[in-house]
Amino acid sequence: MTTPASNLEDRVTIRETRLDTILLTLATKADIARLEGKIEATNERLEGKIDTTNERLEGKIDAMNERLEGKIDAMNVRLDGKIDALGNRLLSRLGGMAVAVAAVAVAAAKYL
Repeated sequence: MTTPASNLEDRVTIRETRLDTILLTLATKADIARLEGKIEATNERLEGKIDTTNERLEGKIDAMNERLEGKIDAMNVRLDGKIDALGNRLLSRLGGMAVAVAAVAVAAAKYL
């Protein structure tokens, strides 16, 4: 039969074994410091890549914006020309209609 003292010794031995097993897997201050260094280096490298990518994209966006503004300006000029031409044709037709209305009025006045 097991005595309470030997049972206690067994329990302590089991706990010590578990503790020794767990302690081997825990990170040390040196491990954490190395990891912090790697994280900082990675962060700096990524910030540099992000800045470079951002600058490149801003350049592309600016170039695209300029091209679109040029196309919009050209389209506005073309549309202004078409609107002016339509306006001139309308005025010309209205002028012709005015002459015809005046001729009808003159002819009607002769009979009145």
